[in-house]
This record gives sequence, structure tokens and C-alpha cells, in this order.
Amino acid sequence: MDVVAVASPSIYLQDLVSFGRGILRQGTVIQDATVENSSLPVDTFRILLIDNSVVYKNAGDIRVLDRNHLHPGQVVGSASDIAGQIGVVTGVTALLDLAERDNRGMATGLIKGVCPSSLRRVSSLSLGDFVVSGPWLGRVVEVSVDVDVLFDDGAVCRVTNADSKILREVDATGSIKHEQQINCDFYPGQSVQKENSCSLFKAARWLNGYWNPDRDRGTIIKVEMSGVLVYWIASMHCGTDRELVEASAPPAYQHPDELTFFCAASSCSWWVADQCFFREPRSAKTNDDNGNVVIAHDQEEEEEEEENDDPCSENNEDVIDSDQDAPIAHDVPPTPTKQNGVIFYGKQLRKVFFEGHRRERRPQVRKHVEVEFPMTVASTNTSVDVLWQDGTLQHGIPSASLVPFDVMNEQEFFPGEHVVENDTTVGTNGDNDGTTKRVGIVRSLDCKDQTVCVSWFKAGICPGEAREVECIETISAYDLKLNYSPYYGDIVVRLVHSESTNNGASVALDGKKKKKKKKKIAADVDLSWVGHVVNLPDGHVQVKWADGSMSTVSPHEIVVVKEEHYMELTTEMGDWVEADGIDEEATSTDNNDLHNPANYSDVENEDPAATTTSILGFVVRSLLQLTGDMVARGKGYLINRQPPPSSLLPSSEVPAPTNDDNNCGAPFQKNDIIGGEATENVAAACDESFSFPRFDVLQITPEDHHYLDDADQGGSHGKNWAKAVQKEWKILENDLPETIYTRVFEDRMDLLRVVMVGASGTPYHHGLFFFDLQLPSSYPAEPPQVYYHSYGLRLNPNLYESGTVCLSLLNTFDGEGTELWSSVTSSLLQVVVSIQGLVLNDQPYYNEAGYETLVGKPEGHRNALPYSENAYILSLRTILHVLRRPPQGFEEFVKDHFRRHGRFVLMTCNACLRGCIVGDAHATEAIREQQCSAGLKLALANMLPSLVSAFTEIGAEGCEEFQKSYALSTAH
Repeated sequence: MDVVAVASPSIYLQDLVSFGRGILRQGTVIQDATVENSSLPVDTFRILLIDNSVVYKNAGDIRVLDRNHLHPGQVVGSASDIAGQIGVVTGVTALLDLAERDNRGMATGLIKGVCPSSLRRVSSLSLGDFVVSGPWLGRVVEVSVDVDVLFDDGAVCRVTNADSKILREVDATGSIKHEQQINCDFYPGQSVQKENSCSLFKAARWLNGYWNPDRDRGTIIKVEMSGVLVYWIASMHCGTDRELVEASAPPAYQHPDELTFFCAASSCSWWVADQCFFREPRSAKTNDDNGNVVIAHDQEEEEEEEENDDPCSENNEDVIDSDQDAPIAHDVPPTPTKQNGVIFYGKQLRKVFFEGHRRERRPQVRKHVEVEFPMTVASTNTSVDVLWQDGTLQHGIPSASLVPFDVMNEQEFFPGEHVVENDTTVGTNGDNDGTTKRVGIVRSLDCKDQTVCVSWFKAGICPGEAREVECIETISAYDLKLNYSPYYGDIVVRLVHSESTNNGASVALDGKKKKKKKKKIAADVDLSWVGHVVNLPDGHVQVKWADGSMSTVSPHEIVVVKEEHYMELTTEMGDWVEADGIDEEATSTDNNDLHNPANYSDVENEDPAATTTSILGFVVRSLLQLTGDMVARGKGYLINRQPPPSSLLPSSEVPAPTNDDNNCGAPFQKNDIIGGEATENVAAACDESFSFPRFDVLQITPEDHHYLDDADQGGSHGKNWAKAVQKEWKILENDLPETIYTRVFEDRMDLLRVVMVGASGTPYHHGLFFFDLQLPSSYPAEPPQVYYHSYGLRLNPNLYESGTVCLSLLNTFDGEGTELWSSVTSSLLQVVVSIQGLVLNDQPYYNEAGYETLVGKPEGHRNALPYSENAYILSLRTILHVLRRPPQGFEEFVKDHFRRHGRFVLMTCNACLRGCIVGDAHATEAIREQQCSAGLKLALANMLPSLVSAFTEIGAEGCEEFQKSYALSTAH
């Protein structure tokens, strides 16, 4: 099998790469301690070679050979056109090259083009495997492996629960290797050595001979699993309901003999340096690329009469005659099918007891030892089938010509996905108007225009009935939401009523029945209820079940199993699995629900020339300095709480008509001219005064304040706390920028309410964004709590639908130094200015943790514009919500603001409909000349009637010209 190296703009983890000729100069890119986000490209690469050694190479020294980590359901893009459309993998075909070894472990030849379905792993189960037991589906989160080690003098010991941390591989030169194969740490024929000052071999069970301190290195002659810890995630009766599963699931500790392996698409790949054997002809079942199952226990027959053996013989099993010869590998007695007192030492796990079987009598042994060496995976060759967003299905694409595309916007849709129409209308109470949402299926998407071709289903179809298509329509991607349904590669469970099950359910929980004929029962277990999605014909779901059968079902008949990393599942098990001797702190989790990886700065700097986020303290000071003229004016106007004699926005902040026209959800060039009709209007608006003070103290806290009912109320605070709060009030009164308004309350000094106006040149300009704050009793030692009034909309990576504000300064995101809250230097003014200037900025896409590395790259440009366009649409929807349901205390402020600025909002929308020029400070000249997408224009056309109606209702100035063009077709 000859693999051609392909130049790739990015190297990804688990890529097969080469840095020279021959299999000894190729390997798999593996995780390095310096890599923080596995979904993003890295610059220096750590490569695992066929002999388990590791080398480091630079990007210019390596080329991609294969990407066998691609799997059905994964989103990919073309390596030659990263900024183009993306697709989803629907099928994978892989072939392997295997290196053979002789009885000395030396490579003797290469077997090319081997199908993975003809191979078996060294151990029956590995971490992360899916397993079935009766009606239950689980995930292996910990394993216990026993290994028999043969020494040069013929002595043999058994190391129970062998761990790579205490037993290391040794190469021919005697040096210890610290890298192990991916599927299993140990394999027959492997030379191992105990760690320094470790009494591992002394404590082992000696099958032949006795412990000798001189024996510190040996050869593994047998590997056998003794137990696994399973996280049960679903069943045919309970589906994926977490509470029901936990209440009725089997024990977490299972013997591998009682489990059936189920191949998930994302966890059945072979990697360089993996060890394997050819399957024996009498293997009961096979595991192929498409997910067929293989019984996870050994294949030798188990005699029923073992129960009748003399139980007293167990007393003599550990005694070995001194005149016994050295063992032959095949004659070493196998590990009992079940063991007493198996202990998981490696992770300080709890002690688990399996139902005991008597051990077999040790046979006579001989001196000469022959070990069956496994083969080693030397190379892979993978081709995939891809369904592209435009509806094209392409077969047999070399995997190296594709790149994984894990960074996507919410507006990415794929053929076959179910979608619902967004509610663009808002009722009088600020909620959606209650109209029934249309449901449809995606036919195609145009990634340039951000438009989606959708087949809408007829309304009123009952579950189980064939869905009839009512019409086909092209709609804006910004007007759609994903209606989560099974998709390619998903693991699904078919729900079955409990009374209709076969004996599989009782087998899983009845240990006595399993004891006599385990092999037969395991082979007969029902596997027709768990499978994975292989196709999506006409709104239905085609599933290949674990028993090899295939059928088409309706989406409501099955539930999708969420795939989480097995380490996350291990952490979750701490709540319901008894853990003796485990450090409780080790199992604690961070429940901030921010869903952001650590070690990245929280937001992108406002300066367009910056490519990474600088220290937050310096950024805020720079921001205040840049807006010093505005703050200076604010100081003068705020003396004695007198209202400023100017409009809400200073003249430098009120966008000229050119900026309004360019505000289509991305940075705007201030000198781009689309139309000049708004110039006089802007000048007139600047001459009018706005009578709402930026800072004021109210007597009573509004009833809708988010923290009103919080137990930590203002009356219990001391004098020092009150002084600190009054100091903050004074700073806010004197230094608030002209576009931030704050209210504090006499009856609850710990609470504040803030509204800020979106800055010009951002997707948020003219919008109003409300925040509730609470000062804890430990303030200023601890930062304030901040809640964002989201109205259920996610218009920024740092602002969640739940109201969470993700910011290092608030200790809701990781940071360091002056990025974090300081009781000495930080202030409430710093918080609100940071939110306005650093969160609600002109490039919100790059606020996402780690995305600053995409600045100036094609994948960054591909996503930044649609994200900003969507943020702009969500800002307009937020305006409708704020008008219909303004936070208490700001009702008149909201009306006055939009009376003055409503027409500018409409003019900006109108300019985008005519085609505005997008300005991106980080873009090339070609990208800078892009126009707003057709999808944005469609979404604005749907939004404008509601906006015109809302502004007309409050008497907004200058809306008459828009009423004729965008009047609602129905009464509002």
C-alpha cells in the first residue's frame, strides 16, 4: 500500500505524517503538554513512531500522509479551500500496513493493504469503548489488565492491574520508553522493566519460581483483562434519561466476559504503533469498519463441570514444587475468569469484589519459551465519503486532502438536518407571539450567500406518520435554528417497552444464570436496539444495528446517545459510585458552565492591529485613555447630577450615514460612502439634549432585578463595605462614559443596574444592553456578580443566554495578573467599560477562547463575517425585546433613546439591503471588498416590518419614509 504525502496548510493531532522515506520516518502526531486546544492547528509537533519512540518536528519538515481519525458524522473542509464550503463525513474505508516480527521481536516484513475487520486487538476492551450488557449500553472508563512476565532464568510472575506508570517498556539498548501504544499499554513479547525503587515484582504472584531482587527486567508473555469500570449511559427501556439509568443500571464493575463490545464510529481507528493479531477462524463475531460487534472475551471454551471440581484444591494452587521446570508461554495457566479482590491501583480506585471461581490447577511446565508476537501497525490509508453543504455527495476522497473543521458558527447547516424557523416577531409582553414554528429538512446551503434551501413539512403531522413536504423555500441561515435530530455517525438507541424484551434483560442482572454458560448467553444477547446512523433518506433515519441488521426508522422512535470523553464520565461517576480512598478534591469539577477551554484570554482587544489579547488592566487603561475626551465631557456634565446638554452619543460616536450603511454585522470603514441622505439628520440629533442622568440613586430596588431575592442582602454589611461602595458610586458618578447609564439603590446598596449603548462601528451600535450587578459581602476582595438581560439570545461569545458574563475580571474565566480582579486596583467602572469596549466590540467572533489564533487566517475570515452578521440580527431582535419589555426604571429611557435613534437603525438596515461594504481590519483587500451576504438581506427584510412597527408605536422620529416600504402585512 503506497501512501502519497499531501501538503497541508495545517497539521492536526492524530495525523499520520512523514519526515523522510520509509516507515521508520513516519508516525502519528500526538498530544503535547504545550497544546491547549486539540481542534486548532499547532506549530511544533510531537510524533509517535512505529517503535513507540517520540520525535519532535517543525511544520516545514513534515507532510501529511493520512487522517485516519476522520469518522462518520465529523465535519470536514477541503485542505485546498479552507474558506469554502464544508461537509460531513458519511463513510470511511481504511487499509493498514502491518509490520511482522519474529520471536526476538525484530521486524521481518511488511503486510500491505490489510482490512481492519480481519484484526483483533491485544486486549478485548480499551478505555472509551462502548459495551453492551443485556439491555444496557455503557462506556469503559477504567480497565484492569493482568500481565505475565517471563524472566531470563525461566521464572514467571503475574502483575495484576498493570499500569504503564509502574511498568515501563524497554528497547533493545536498555533505555526505558515512556510512550505506549494507543489501544493497549502492554502486548506479548514486550520487554518491560519496573520503575526505580518499586517493589512491583516482589508483590506479584509468582507462577514459577520465587521473587529475586536481581530480576528487574522481563518479557511479557500474556496479557489478559481482569475487570473494567463501566459508566452506563443508556438502555432500551430508559433511553438516555440520566436519573432512570442511574436508578436501575447494573453494577459499574464488570468482568469483560460479561460484556459485548460495540464499535462506535469515533473510537474504532487503528494508529501507528498499535499491536494486533489476525482473528482466528472460530471467532464468534467480528468487528468491521461499519460497526459490527465482537464478543469481548477470550475464545477458548469454558467447561460446565468446573463447578464440580474439588474446592479444596484451591488451597494448594499457590504452592509450586521446587523441581518444576521453566514454563512455556502457552502452558502458563490463564487468569481465572473471575478473581477475588481485584484492586484498581492505578488511579486509587475503590476495591471491587467479583463473584469467585476456583482457579485451575497449574500444569507441568518446560524450559523453552515461545511467544506469539503481535503485528505492529506501520501505516494507514483512509478514504472517506463526504456530503457537502451544497448537497453534493463525493465518494473515495483521500483523507489527507481534507481537514477537520471543528470551529463552526451556529448558522452552519448540512443536508438532511432538521431545522425550525426562528421567531422574528415579539409579542407585547416581550415574548414570542406564540405562532407555530415551521419544521423542515435542509436540502442545501450556500456558504457564500448564507442561504438555505429547506423542504418544509406540512403542519399537524402526528408522530409515526410519513412527513409530507408542503413546499421548498430558500431562506436566510440567520432565520433558522437546528432542530436536533439523529445525524450521520450518531449512536442511537431504539426504545422498547419493558414487557417486550427477551431474556437479554434478565441475563445482565442475574449473575447465577450467567455463571454456567456465559459464552452462549453473551452470544445470544439482543443487539438489535443499539446502532449508529448511516443515512438520512427523506427525513427518516437509516440505522445499522449492532447485530448487523439495518432498518429505516422515524426520528421519534430512537434517541441519540451523547458522546462524551471517557475522562469526563469518570468525573461524573464520583457522585454515584462508592470511592474508598479517593481524594475528594481530585473528583471535584468546575461548575461555572462556561464551556470555554482554559489558558486563553477572555476577549479580543479592541485595537484592530492586535492579534492576541493583552493584559486586561492595561487594555482598560488604554481604552479609557482613548476615550478621554468623552470621559472629560462626562465629568463636567455629571457635576450635581445635571443632565448633559448633548445627545446620548457624542458627535464622534454618532455614526455618519456612511457608517450606518456599513453596519451590517462586521467592522465598518468610516470613510466608505454608500449614501448621504442621513447627514443632516445626524447633525440635528446631536443638537438635542437627553434628560436622563448617567448616574442616579433611587430609593427602591426594582422588582425585576435579578439579584433582588439573593440571600446576601445589603443590611448585613459593615462600615468598611459601605465606604467601599460609596467610593465606587463616586467614581461612577464622575467618570462614567456618555454611553453608559447606572442606577443604584438606597434600600439595597449591594445592587446596581447598568445599561450601555452599543458602540459605533460594531454589530451592536444603537442597541441597548442591560446588566444587573450585585456586590458580595466580601467586596472588594471579591468581584461583583454580573447578570446580562439576554432575552434568550446569544449575541456574543462572552454573553450567554442564561445571563452569565464570561470575563476574567469577574473571575468567570481564566486569566492571570491584572486580567483578574484586584481588591486594590479594580473597580466597577473598569467592569462596565470592559464589557462595552472589549466584549461588545467590532469583531466578536474572536472573543471566543483560542480563536485569536485564527486572526488573519482563512478559517477565521470564513467564520468572522457570518458571526458578526448574526450578532447584528440578534441585536435587532434584542431591540424589539427591550422595547416590549424594558427593565424597570428605564422605561422612559428606552423610549427616548429609540425615538431619537430608531430612524438610524432603520437606515442602517436599509443600507445593508442595498449592499454595504464590509471592512475588516485583519482582512486582505479582496476580502475587505465583500458585501453583506444575501442571507443577511433576507433576514433584514423579515425583520424590518417589526422594527418599523415598534418604532412607529413609540413615535420615533423620521420613520414615516419607511412605513410605506416595510409596513407589516398584518396588524401588529
